[in-house]
Amino acid sequence: MSQTIEIIEETKGWIAVNKPSGLSVHNAEDQTNLLLILEEHLGCTLHAAHRLDSPTSGVLLLGKAPQSTHLLQQALQSATKEYTAVLRGQITPAEGTWNWSLTNKSEGFRNPRGRASERVKARTRYQTIQFNQYLTMVKVHLDTGRQHQIRKHALLAKHPVVGDTRYGDKRYNRSIQRRYGIDQLCLCANRLDVVLEGQPYSFEAPLPPSWSKFFASS
Repeated sequence: MSQTIEIIEETKGWIAVNKPSGLSVHNAEDQTNLLLILEEHLGCTLHAAHRLDSPTSGVLLLGKAPQSTHLLQQALQSATKEYTAVLRGQITPAEGTWNWSLTNKSEGFRNPRGRASERVKARTRYQTIQFNQYLTMVKVHLDTGRQHQIRKHALLAKHPVVGDTRYGDKRYNRSIQRRYGIDQLCLCANRLDVVLEGQPYSFEAPLPPSWSKFFASS
């Protein structure tokens, strides 16, 4: 397991890391995963306090014991999470809210909302950071936490996340890979503000450097 995981902050009870894109948190079917790499490096058992999809990069909190993990999970209920994404096309208006109800399951490209009888409220707020004729980078805040919420809402808005192999267009993703050399989901959980044991923390993960290629000439 040669992959290196960036540690943002570590205490006796928990650790904050920057999860790379393409690495699952704890999928036992994978040859390796984030927990296996970190446990081998740190020499202790870890428990994920929340989740990020395998293709999503960014801030992730893990506890070193069940009790500390439970405290993290409680704190995360009132935490503020900020994501950054690169979306297909130019979005108008430059900021807004997506309110389509969704199921809390992994769905597919043809019906990202899932069965009507299983849908629940979902709310995503976005704000444009920069754009050109073909792409838009946005900050995203989640007011609910449905599975694949940002990816589903972006598709429903007709601006899928670049590199999304589940909800995006395969031919478009291939053209992005040929032009920019980027073949990963352009979605990063780049900031997490949370209060742990009465102390405020702000964890940040840098955006993948390759994303700068998208707007180099804009």
